[in-house]
Amino acid sequence: MNHRCGARSLLVLLALVAALSPTPIARAQLGIERRFAAYYQEHDGIRLLGDPRTLLHEAEGFPAQYFDKGRIEDHQGAVVDPAWAFMFGRLTAELLARAADDVTVSGTSLTYGALRDAARPAGRSAPPPGFPGGVQELTQPGVGRAVFIPVDPALSPAPGYAVPWVFWTYMNQPEYVPGGWLHDLGLPLSPPLTVEAVKGADVRQVMLQAFERTVLTLDPLNPPGWEVERGNLGADALQASGLPAPPPIGAPELGANVTVPLHLEARIGQPGLQVVARLRWADGTALAQPVTLLRGEDGAGLLITNLEWANILAPPAPPTQGALLEIRDLAGNLLARRGVTLLAPGDPATRTVQLYWTVAGTEQTTPQLRQVVIDPGRPRPGHWWALSDTERLAAGALEELLWGPPSMSQVGFTTAIPTPEEVLGYPGRKPDWGHRVALQGLTIADGVATASFSPALKAYGGGSLRVQLIREQITRTLLQFPEISAVRIAIDGQVEGGLEP
Repeated sequence: MNHRCGARSLLVLLALVAALSPTPIARAQLGIERRFAAYYQEHDGIRLLGDPRTLLHEAEGFPAQYFDKGRIEDHQGAVVDPAWAFMFGRLTAELLARAADDVTVSGTSLTYGALRDAARPAGRSAPPPGFPGGVQELTQPGVGRAVFIPVDPALSPAPGYAVPWVFWTYMNQPEYVPGGWLHDLGLPLSPPLTVEAVKGADVRQVMLQAFERTVLTLDPLNPPGWEVERGNLGADALQASGLPAPPPIGAPELGANVTVPLHLEARIGQPGLQVVARLRWADGTALAQPVTLLRGEDGAGLLITNLEWANILAPPAPPTQGALLEIRDLAGNLLARRGVTLLAPGDPATRTVQLYWTVAGTEQTTPQLRQVVIDPGRPRPGHWWALSDTERLAAGALEELLWGPPSMSQVGFTTAIPTPEEVLGYPGRKPDWGHRVALQGLTIADGVATASFSPALKAYGGGSLRVQLIREQITRTLLQFPEISAVRIAIDGQVEGGLEP
C-alpha cells in the first residue's frame, strides 16, 4: 500500500471522528466559563486576567474560575448592587495567610515569606497629620509623589501605605479597573518594594506593591502602555496550595442551571440537626425552608430535600438570573454555600414534562407538570451529553422523578420509588447502595426505552402493589415521549430479576 495514501486515509478518518464527536463534549475543554464570558470580553480580560487556568471551581461557596492573574468570582444573589456581581478573589490576602515562605511572588525574586514580613502591621505608616479619612496625596522620601491609603475598609483614619503616583494613575483608569480600585484591587497590603524579575534573557529591577486582590508591578522597560501590570497571582495560588477541598454540597452541582423545586443534597452537621436552606435571587426574591438532617450512610449528617414554594397559589417567577444558596443552623451559622443560576419558567434551557406520582390512599398514578433542565449549564462527567435529544429529555424526566413529589399538594402526591429514608433504613441495604435511587443510564432503540437504576431501587421491600406502582411511575413518565413505545426497567444493568413482588 502506498504510505502517502495510507497517511492521507488516516487523516481523513481522524477528521471524520472529530466531526462526529458530540459538540457538547468539546465545551468541556479548558476555556472561559459561560457565566464569566461577557465580563471577560467587555473588560479586556486578556490584560486583567490572562488565560484561564481551571474550569469552574468554588470559592467560599461562590462559582469561581482561576486565570493567570487572578480568580474571578460570581456573587450574584449575595449582593444588591449589580456592579458587585463579579469580584476578583482576595488572592494576595489568601496567599499571605497560607503560601509557603519560599514560594515566589509572580515569578519575581520576592518570596511570600519576605512579602509577609513586609506586610506586618508594624510596618505601616501613620496617617498624615490631620488626615480626615479617605485618601490623601503626599510626597514621601524614596517614593516621591504618592497617595496615602489607610488599611481600613471604610477608609477611616488608620495606619496605611503610600501608593506611588504611577500605580495610583493606573488604579483610576476605568479600562484597567472597571469596578473601581477598592472593588477590583482592594486595599494596599505592603509598601512599594524593589524586586528582580527575569524577562527573557534579562534580569530587570521592577517595583512591586501588594494589594488585597492583586500585586501591581512597574517595569519602565515594558512596551508603552504596559509599564504597569498585574502579577500572576492565579498561577501563584494554584502552585502554592492547589485547589480547595471539595465542598459539602453535592447538589445542586457547581455552575448548574437549576429550577424550583431545587434539589438539594449536602453532607453537613450531625443527624437530627435542624437547619434552614435559603435561596436568594439576585433581584432579592427569596425562598427559605427548614430541614432536619438525616443520618447518612457514614453516620454523619445528611441534608436531602426539595426546596420549593409551599402554600402559594401563584409563586414568584423571577427571570433567569444568578442566585445564592445558603444553609445555616438555627443560630444563623453558615454551614455551606453555593452559587447557581435559577432558570425562569419557560426558559429555553428547560422543557415541561409530565411526572407520574402515586396518590395517597389510592392505587393509582397521576401526572404533574414539572420543568426539566435540558442544559445543565456546563458539561460534567457522567451526564447525558452523548444521548439524543429525546434520550436526554427522558433521562432528565426520570432524574426529576427520582427526587420525589412536592412535599405539599392538594392531590396528595406520594411516590412508590424508595425515598432516601427508606434506602438508608432498609435492612438489606449494602454498603455501595448510596443513600438514594439514581439513574445509571438510559437508551432508546427501536422504540424501546431501557432505563437502568442503581441497586437502591431494591429498597422498596417487596409487595406486588408496590412493584406495580413503581413500574407505572417509570413507564408512564417515559411513554409520554412519542419516540418511546415500550419500557424496560433494569437494576444495576440487569433487566431480569430486578423488580419482583
